[in-house]
Amino acid sequence: MQNQGGGKEGHSLLKALTSGVIAIAVAAAVVVLAAGHVAARASAATRTSTPTATRTAGPTPTPTPAPPPRPAPAIGPGIMTAQCLGAARNAVRTTFLWAPSRGGSQWLDLSIFNNGFAPGTFVSTGTLGPPVYGFIWSGMLEGTTHFARVNTLTSAGWKTSETLAFYTPVCDGGASIPAPADDMMQLRDDIADAIAGTTINTAVAITDLRTGETVDVNGDQQRLPGCTINLFALMRVVVDLQASKYTEPDPGDLIGQTINRSDPITARRLTRDWVGDGDLAKGITRVNDFAHALGMTSTLMDHPPAFPEESIFGGGENRITARDVNRGLQALWGGRVLNAWWRDYLLYKMTLVKPGLNYLIPIGASADTIVSHKNGFLYQEGWADNDIGIVWYERGGERYGYAISFFTENVAGKYDDIPMGQQVSSLAFQWFVSRYGYP
Repeated sequence: MQNQGGGKEGHSLLKALTSGVIAIAVAAAVVVLAAGHVAARASAATRTSTPTATRTAGPTPTPTPAPPPRPAPAIGPGIMTAQCLGAARNAVRTTFLWAPSRGGSQWLDLSIFNNGFAPGTFVSTGTLGPPVYGFIWSGMLEGTTHFARVNTLTSAGWKTSETLAFYTPVCDGGASIPAPADDMMQLRDDIADAIAGTTINTAVAITDLRTGETVDVNGDQQRLPGCTINLFALMRVVVDLQASKYTEPDPGDLIGQTINRSDPITARRLTRDWVGDGDLAKGITRVNDFAHALGMTSTLMDHPPAFPEESIFGGGENRITARDVNRGLQALWGGRVLNAWWRDYLLYKMTLVKPGLNYLIPIGASADTIVSHKNGFLYQEGWADNDIGIVWYERGGERYGYAISFFTENVAGKYDDIPMGQQVSSLAFQWFVSRYGYP
């Protein structure tokens, strides 16, 4: 029997996604038998003969039959290792492990789209036996967000595990990340000059969302994110909304309030009660896992912004980089983490920033563009004033956009960074319209 939704159509669509699979076909029963054999041999080495006792015949006990397998999903999957076997785009080998329910034959499904494993958008291992608990998958794409699940065909029908989101390692950065063209390198130099004209500690990254080209100034430096990191908690909530884990309007209202006034209280509530199912530490852990699955490997949420006393890692700081943010925004824009409808839902929510907070990225863009962004502001040994977002527009049925991340730290005077931040935003916008034209 074929796994629902996969088959030849999915393999032909995603044949570049994977090549070659090796199943771990060692059942737990074999391990038990082997362990029992070893134990019997050890016992025989120390056995002492005793006289044979005369026994009175009695009734032969009837063994209790084993209960039938539960019609339940597997627990997992998780990843044991993900490693590069070379520098090719599809040189990643990943080892998956899970706890099988033994309720029936299993399939491990893999996709680069978070769309509920829609038919034709995923590939599968083929049939695995009920006791199989792992699989080694070779030929996976590097530097890509993937989604995996275990699907079990039980006596009560299909039982599906939770979906695992993960990011494969980058094996050859030069091959997987497009080199910026000359106009982008000039943009990078112009931004560097604007920053150098001040004494402000600044990090910026710009990504063309049509080509994937990125330039930055201090883009890999870890920064204090303030409330900008909450955007990825909100994005995780929208992923769960897409999966029908909960319903509107409450989550959407809280997302809107969080964006509008950069509210850390509503963001904390969403992280705890929605992402974490009522457990703040679980919510923070899930936000971190989600960010890492987007390729944001230098990002860490230690505590809800504005609530440092609720640290889950012993009093550390929240950390992020400008390039990490742009990787996350690129994943959002690409329509693979969220489908097009839910992506636009979040992009719209990100336009609801109140006027008093539209003083950085929006100022540099034209009034004809849409600015979907999230602020972050805090004081820690000086002011940190941050803004991250996507500037975009549609023309002729095509969508054009770029991601921009702007971070400052240790700013002596409150809002001293604003003139330079507005200049950086304007430079990015003028470069973009020189490449693609005005809206």
